[in-house]
Amino acid sequence: MHERVALEEELSALAAAARTRRSVDLFLRAAVEGLCWALLAAVCGKLLWDSLIPPLYFWPLALLDLLLLWDAVRSYRDGRAHLHRELRLEARVRELRKAMGIDP
Repeated sequence: MHERVALEEELSALAAAARTRRSVDLFLRAAVEGLCWALLAAVCGKLLWDSLIPPLYFWPLALLDLLLLWDAVRSYRDGRAHLHRELRLEARVRELRKAMGIDP
């Protein structure tokens, strides 16, 4: 009986932790930043193509473009790490539910 109570406590703690899906937010952020990066890279490329000397506002745009790319890659890597953690939590929750006889 004591073992079942311990399993129920662990299940409730893990279920609460498994409800938050941070990886989805990070993947969405990476996708939006990747799209913004591509659009801004096209603008920067067009500025370079059309002028012999880049305009003064090209350099801040190029810096912003690089920052967007860096943050998109970082968000994607963080999203993958969170996804692996979430999958391990979900597997443990399924294992506990099966051990307790909740799921067949």
